[in-house]
Amino acid sequence: MGRKLDLSKLTDEEARHVWEVVRRDFDLRKKEEERLEELKCKIDQESSKREFLTNQSHLNETHCVHCLQPFKFLLNSKQQCLDCHFYTCKSCSRYNKKEQGWVCDPCRLSRIVKIGSLEWYYEHVRSRFKGLEAPRCCSPSTAGCSQGSGTTQHF
Repeated sequence: MGRKLDLSKLTDEEARHVWEVVRRDFDLRKKEEERLEELKCKIDQESSKREFLTNQSHLNETHCVHCLQPFKFLLNSKQQCLDCHFYTCKSCSRYNKKEQGWVCDPCRLSRIVKIGSLEWYYEHVRSRFKGLEAPRCCSPSTAGCSQGSGTTQHF
């Protein structure tokens, strides 16, 4: 990705086309980044709400932690989320066939953010190379750092 392209042998039209493709790619990446940030904000808000509500005396045993609808035996049964383990109603969660269980909407959004931001990849790399030193420029949070700084970061 750090290679420079030699565009000197291209015609003006070809160079303009390459420039448009690069610009569109940049715009799409920026939009995706903004979308992921919005999802992170929603997740944070929902997490705060969830923490507050679950601290109330056993509210989650009788009501959905997201929509606060009371659980009823057949009409609005409670499902336990595979990720957060809170109880939700069927309208606030989705069944995951692969895992054979229910995942609430905020946890599902959290999974989408984790996949979209490649957080899962960086966690995997950190766990595989735990204890090794890596150049600071290889860290996802410092991807723009210059490589000649000589600083290291522990994974």
